[in-house]
Amino acid sequence: MRHALATASLVLGCTPPDDAPARLLAEVAAAVDLNPDPRVVEVELVAEVAEIELLPGTVTEVWAYRDAADPQAVATLPGPRIEAELGDRLIVHLHNELPQGTTLHWHGLRVPELMDGNPMISGTVMSGSSTTVDIELRDAGLHWYHPHVYADEQIQRGLQGPLLVRAPDDPVAATERVLVLDDVALGDDGAIGLDANQDDIVFGRRGDVLLVNGAIPGVARARAGAVERWRLLNSSNGRFFALQLADLPLRVIGWDGGLLTESYETRELVIAPGERYDVLVQLDGDPGELLQLETRAPRPDPGDDGGPYTLVRFELGGPRASDELPPLPPRTIEPLAFDPDTPQRFELEHTPGEREGTGAIFTINGERWPLNLPIHVDQDQVEAWDVVNLGEHRHPFHLHGMSFQVLSIDGVTQPLLGWKDTVRVEPESTTRIAVRYENPGMWMFHCTIPEHAERGMMGDLHVMPAGG
Repeated sequence: MRHALATASLVLGCTPPDDAPARLLAEVAAAVDLNPDPRVVEVELVAEVAEIELLPGTVTEVWAYRDAADPQAVATLPGPRIEAELGDRLIVHLHNELPQGTTLHWHGLRVPELMDGNPMISGTVMSGSSTTVDIELRDAGLHWYHPHVYADEQIQRGLQGPLLVRAPDDPVAATERVLVLDDVALGDDGAIGLDANQDDIVFGRRGDVLLVNGAIPGVARARAGAVERWRLLNSSNGRFFALQLADLPLRVIGWDGGLLTESYETRELVIAPGERYDVLVQLDGDPGELLQLETRAPRPDPGDDGGPYTLVRFELGGPRASDELPPLPPRTIEPLAFDPDTPQRFELEHTPGEREGTGAIFTINGERWPLNLPIHVDQDQVEAWDVVNLGEHRHPFHLHGMSFQVLSIDGVTQPLLGWKDTVRVEPESTTRIAVRYENPGMWMFHCTIPEHAERGMMGDLHVMPAGG
């Protein structure tokens, strides 16, 4: 049973009553850097069981990361925000105090395969054990860290956190916000629902409590006319957020892999699980006006729960700002050259489960992970991939260890050039991407709805070293 009645005004982002006290928009606390070297960021995380208050007066048990370098810190949802500069060395010490093994995957980063968090390569960090990640940050933008073992339950319980890598020429706005969008299903006792029903398996878990930076929707105070930069991450299991801010344009300046060569405007921004977007917004209104950042259900699935639902309420104050949108720094992204006549084909499909409790069978090219055969390719080779969704539901598709360029959707050439590591593939549709096999090792590719990946919609790409 969903949590309702006494907290009905807080569920699915509904606006609280006018006489309710203003709850400020939550912020994700920055991790403490233990290393005095300005080009080395060193943090210490503990994965542990904790209790937090997601709904007023209700305690919820979560699995979450705590900043062990801060003696006053408690485990938080999401985990601490790790910040660094492009080219920095990142060292992360993870101590697992959970009752279950876990791993640490760096979603969006090019890392050595032993640092990727693939349990089949580096093993699982067992309960009571520790591990250290030591990597060079080669990719600017907003990324995130999360487990890659029992991912459907561990991410749903709260194991996730943002990693922001800044570039030296980043556009500067007066206000910058990291907004981690999530949802959770809570029972009447405040417990996170983990028993997956048929809808949870088919669509991915979607809860009726929307979270922004780990808390229910709140109020942000801003100057009328101000320009803000939002770093957006969808860390939910199965919810696709379709963002609208009144009728104001959202100017997209970056995707998963950093800044674009040119920006574009949209009045609805759809973000799939695992995707990130970098956006400039001018809060065009008068002092005293209220602007609401809302989400709708963008997909045609029978599991749609409609909307709109409020995520953030912006209270505009004065005096009115006269900000202008900061210009994008010049950026050149060369299109990847490949043989268009020899694309790899990846067919995403799910069928009803035959065995009791499976709910559904998810496959790529008819194979179920971990019983699949790896695909072997040569380092530095460039190929096109046709990612074909044979079903009636969207599948966000993610590749580890490298980024790609989106070339076309159903044969229609895409006009923008940028780097992504996660792309949504529409129902009964084909998305073509171009990939350079830069990073040697064994790399996962999968649907980022973990209920699908953990039930088979995952594969392995073996990039063999050049001359090896």
